[in-house]
Amino acid sequence: MGKKIKKEEFEFFHPLRVRYAECDPQGIVFNANYLTYFDVAITEYFRSCGLPYGELDSKYKSDFHVVHCEIDYKDPARFDEEIRIYTKGSFSGVKVFWELAIFRGEDPLCSGKLVYACVDSRSGSLKKIDPELAVFLKWIPVLNSSE
Repeated sequence: MGKKIKKEEFEFFHPLRVRYAECDPQGIVFNANYLTYFDVAITEYFRSCGLPYGELDSKYKSDFHVVHCEIDYKDPARFDEEIRIYTKGSFSGVKVFWELAIFRGEDPLCSGKLVYACVDSRSGSLKKIDPELAVFLKWIPVLNSSE
């Protein structure tokens, strides 16, 4: 994650104002809350595509479980600042690869990656991602994925 992140590389962003309860005694966002911000943006991404996350089960008999996450912190967010969480997704087999970044204006605050495994919501077993779902959510196929 050493490369410079650019907002233009992402497909979607969700704005959010930092709430007091998300900050630590130093007045900055507690580090674990960035994962929550990532989750909020992914949920809003689904909604923006016309598929509220809660309908994933009824329409595709699928659910996603986080199997890997990483974050590189660059600069802290503070109470009452407006931030934007950027996302883009790709997929291969049973996995979805999310690239994410959080910006305050033009300043990058952090970047991260989440990997989801797709599971059958009835049996809990791993399941290949439905190609129709991937197209609907505008995910790009990953060729020669090492994960």
